[in-house]
Amino acid sequence: MGIGAGRKKEFEGAVDPITLSVIYNRLLTINEEMGITMINTSISPIFAEAHDFSCAICDWENRIVAQIDGVPSHTASAMESVKAVSAYFGDDINDGDVFVLNDPYSGGTHLPDLTIMKPIYYNGELQFIAINRAHHGDVGGIDPGSYCPSATELFHEGIRIPPLRIYRDNKPIMDVVDMIRSNTRMPDELWVDTKAMVASCRVAEKRIKELLDKYGVPMTRSTIVEIHQYAERRMRKELESLKDGTYVGETYLDNDGHSDKPIKIKVSITIKGDEAFVDFDGTDDQVTGFINSPIANTATCVYVAFLTTVTTPDIPHNEGVYRPIHITAREGCIVNAQFPAAVVSCTLDTACAILEACWKALAQVLPDRVPAGWNRWNGPAISGIDSRSNNFYVMFAFNGFGGAGGMSGMDGRHYIGDGIDLGGLIAPNIETNETDYPHITEFNEFTTDSCGAGKFRGGCGAGYRIKMYDEEPNLVMFGDGRDNPPYGLFGGKEGSPNMAWLNQGLSNERLLKSKEAVNLTSGETYTCYPSGGGGWGDPAERDPELVRLDARNGIISLESAEKTYKVVLEGDLLEVNKAATAELRK
Repeated sequence: MGIGAGRKKEFEGAVDPITLSVIYNRLLTINEEMGITMINTSISPIFAEAHDFSCAICDWENRIVAQIDGVPSHTASAMESVKAVSAYFGDDINDGDVFVLNDPYSGGTHLPDLTIMKPIYYNGELQFIAINRAHHGDVGGIDPGSYCPSATELFHEGIRIPPLRIYRDNKPIMDVVDMIRSNTRMPDELWVDTKAMVASCRVAEKRIKELLDKYGVPMTRSTIVEIHQYAERRMRKELESLKDGTYVGETYLDNDGHSDKPIKIKVSITIKGDEAFVDFDGTDDQVTGFINSPIANTATCVYVAFLTTVTTPDIPHNEGVYRPIHITAREGCIVNAQFPAAVVSCTLDTACAILEACWKALAQVLPDRVPAGWNRWNGPAISGIDSRSNNFYVMFAFNGFGGAGGMSGMDGRHYIGDGIDLGGLIAPNIETNETDYPHITEFNEFTTDSCGAGKFRGGCGAGYRIKMYDEEPNLVMFGDGRDNPPYGLFGGKEGSPNMAWLNQGLSNERLLKSKEAVNLTSGETYTCYPSGGGGWGDPAERDPELVRLDARNGIISLESAEKTYKVVLEGDLLEVNKAATAELRK
């Protein structure tokens, strides 16, 4: 068999696969250039350092056609924002317009995620829409950072922006801009970062016009239709290869911050021919606290579950790939919350739990493709007045990342973040953090034995401690996974639970709740121990040499090596005692 024989041919079955490939990959490159523009022109570390934004392109019928640069939790839901703008403005959408939206009940997910949309015209006709969805540091609400554990309705969480025109004739409508700015704690940062979002969309406009100059409107449009059709065929083919049946998954959220009652998310995935029917019957009702999920956010989580397991990574992430997946959730349950339910934490805790429930169901039909549980978010947002500049700041502790779940043939990755973001967020540089915010990092290191044991173990979480030196910092915890740590699969063990402390090791130490707001003083410390990922398969089947290496590297303890993995290690070099290990593994 020659080199490359058996390799999958890109866009096989298309009428003109070469043009299809060139145009599609050109769109992905445009996505990437949009992201580079955002990083280089925004001023908030949440974008330039943590990369908490996504860029996408929709076609003339509001169908997402390309999305590569960003976090998976924005997959598909950005398309719903474009549909909301189209429905609201109808024919009153013009060349030079820019629109903004964050309303969770009109195509958004939660209020901090502002979506900027710029229609792209060519020869007087709408051809594409450039999209940038970005999580801003503050959009108002009860608590700085806009994660509000005490919120009981959407109005407590910040400014709600329905479909709104923010630019006309490529110029900002300043009375609209000032209305939005005046409802945030950091108006200047929000406006500069919003202009960076617009700049990224202008890059897309320029590049797409160049694409249309080269290929013309008829060929470009017909190719876009084919891209949707190709993705749909790929998804249907993968679904058709699965065994027909109904597969059930169930997960729990620890609480909603107002009650200690766990909240159940239950999903039934029915595979029938080349279609999948995803039903959330049996899921608990929406709750008082801020973990309710609007349907756009829920749909995104379902799509991520299918894109990460049923298909391979090369499939286009567009509207076509979603067509064979049908989602049902009754109104008023936690995954189809109704206005005015509080929702701000839905893109983290609840999104992770929805994804986990889908993965657990799909593991029954795709055991070799589904991972064990990843970590959930472990907060916090910290805010205050930086004494060096006398400026107000909001900082999100992105350095407190946990581990991924193990899966067939592969250990989980260390220090990669929560499940729904799948590594899309980036841990900021420690020294940059200390420049940007009034704190000192005391440690940020892997936590021994945080990873779930398994034939393929989970990834480690990284413990993280900072000492704050501003006078009156405010700390807001938002997260989950303390009572429901990352699950193991097929005999694998759970990962560690999420934990966080104030002043750990001191006389005034206190274990933080997963959802609460506290006022601090200068010199106090925050310490978190994020979850490690769950394990996959029986730990006693793990290669003893891999156990030895994990013990040498401090990933697991000697006690865990012997008691959990049944591997006996001896001497300064921790050599495997093969005879004793074989006897122990009997």
